[in-house]
Amino acid sequence: MEFRHECGRCGNALAEDQAAYWCARGCTYCASCYRRLKFTCPNCSGELVRRPRPGPLPTVPGSPPVASRDTPSIRRAGPDDVQDIAPHFDAYRQFYEQPSNLGSAARFLHDRLERDESVVFVAEQAGKAVGFVQLYPLFSSVSLGRIYLLNDLFVAPEARGVGVGAALLETSRCFGEAERAHYLELSTAVDNPAQRLYEACGWQRDREFLYYELSLPARAT
Repeated sequence: MEFRHECGRCGNALAEDQAAYWCARGCTYCASCYRRLKFTCPNCSGELVRRPRPGPLPTVPGSPPVASRDTPSIRRAGPDDVQDIAPHFDAYRQFYEQPSNLGSAARFLHDRLERDESVVFVAEQAGKAVGFVQLYPLFSSVSLGRIYLLNDLFVAPEARGVGVGAALLETSRCFGEAERAHYLELSTAVDNPAQRLYEACGWQRDREFLYYELSLPARAT
């Protein structure tokens, strides 16, 4: 089937390795329009499914392997991993102008994992934790299905620039698909340079909806 290079609804450009959805007749839409169309093609009423991404080129015999010592390994974390992840979680909160509190950060993470209230993947290099991503399970009333909020993503400064963040995002995408979630969503600071990474990995900025929040009195712990 022919790969189309723009969304059939909004007209935004679509790279071949970008997240996109199509019907059996090849009508193709971006991730945002896919949700707004309620997963159904408006042209033929067919089901919209994930468009496959091109795989890596075959390795030439005798060439060195693609992986290197900088290639991160990603695995799902459990309560026993909290002490390794907590310093990165604490640094992540400091990025959002919260005071450092390693003890509280560790307790929060432990509670989420112990109660199965979040999904955390940790990136490791040479057996050392260098980053993590945390997903919160939610549901969408509009799409009548499960979604995941990608709430936290952090890579240690010394491990940036070698694909750790992209590997964590790809792992999150694969997990969401395996869980049959309808989509992943995230929000980030308007000045966060990670926006370039999100967009390079197929995430699209929502230009239709506004984000609001209501602060509530802090609860004593």
